[in-house]
Amino acid sequence: MDTSHKHLLIEGWRGVNHSFALVNQCQILELQKLGGVRLFHRDLPFAMPHWNAKTHAAGFSAADSAAIAALREPAAGERVDCIYRISSPFRAEPASAVKTLTFMVTELGLSAKSFEPGSAHAEAFTRDGNLIVTPTHWSRDRLVDWGFDPGHIRVVTHGVYEDTFHPLSAEERATNRANLGLCEDETVYLNLGVATWNKGIDLVLLAFAELRRQGRRARLILKDQRGLYGISVEQVLKDLCTSHPALFTAETLGAIQVVSVNLSQAELRLLYGVADCYVSPYRAEGFNLPVLEAIACGTPAVVTDGGATDDFCRPGVALRVESDAGSRDDRASGSVARYREPRLASLVDAMDRFARREAIAPATFAQARAALMQDMTWARAAQALRALVD
Repeated sequence: MDTSHKHLLIEGWRGVNHSFALVNQCQILELQKLGGVRLFHRDLPFAMPHWNAKTHAAGFSAADSAAIAALREPAAGERVDCIYRISSPFRAEPASAVKTLTFMVTELGLSAKSFEPGSAHAEAFTRDGNLIVTPTHWSRDRLVDWGFDPGHIRVVTHGVYEDTFHPLSAEERATNRANLGLCEDETVYLNLGVATWNKGIDLVLLAFAELRRQGRRARLILKDQRGLYGISVEQVLKDLCTSHPALFTAETLGAIQVVSVNLSQAELRLLYGVADCYVSPYRAEGFNLPVLEAIACGTPAVVTDGGATDDFCRPGVALRVESDAGSRDDRASGSVARYREPRLASLVDAMDRFARREAIAPATFAQARAALMQDMTWARAAQALRALVD
């Protein structure tokens, strides 16, 4: 019997580009490099039946994809010392005698719909040595709002692969901006968020349109997520055109580009790198990985203050938008929802500082980015996760 290694069974998603699956796959790649642990993997059903590795590929290299796919389920009678479950909705197994780590992340907060039937208030998530793993203190606080014991919640941050996401050379940037029809004197803003209320895409569009109204030479690129979630930015734009017809002129609409196709990680790097600013005035996020990836690619960010990105967006890499605390609790269903409402005037000012080239000095950004890259690695995240297995 192998007693020199801990046997860790990961139950979750792989092969697709949903955030849970991406986190799982990055953690797998790094856990495979660590000693003292043997990995197994059991694939759980995707949240949406149309997800598949061909249409919604995760974008890893062939070698990394093969390493991820190589993990098998434990054979009958094969020992499992710990289970790490990373999928949604969240599931508890009260009868399990095996230590279980459950990955939970929430943006606004939890509700009964966040859990499989019968699991919403199960003590099994935090019983005995069982723990909940979450990536930010914002998400941790929302789990506590729901009623989970804070002593059984561990914050294990996410990371970024700097060999995948790194700054473009001057030639790469010029070439790819030209390919997208972007002039060098235009300020290019980027956002990859799903067009849901909590992501603040409506605020991005309103602030951008205001800058255009003021005469700024600016362009906006949005990454539509209709393939993965079936949600398009078109409805948000339609609603804003109806409510603000004078603001969304034909010229302003013509300055907005929507990328709808699935992109590999190498292609994402190019998209991050052509932008002057990644703008994310979110109302609620569990982590906001695109912000970290954009910074890794040399693109500073504009983010909401008081939210999840406070954990890693230091002054040298991002400007923070002033915001106010908000609540959308539904006591009838038992849900507790918290958010930050960004102030539109503060958002416009932060974006305009990039247009005026007065946001963050290049040397300041370079130094702060380098320090952040040392802290926010998937290797460090995997080490923290591995320590919880014992």
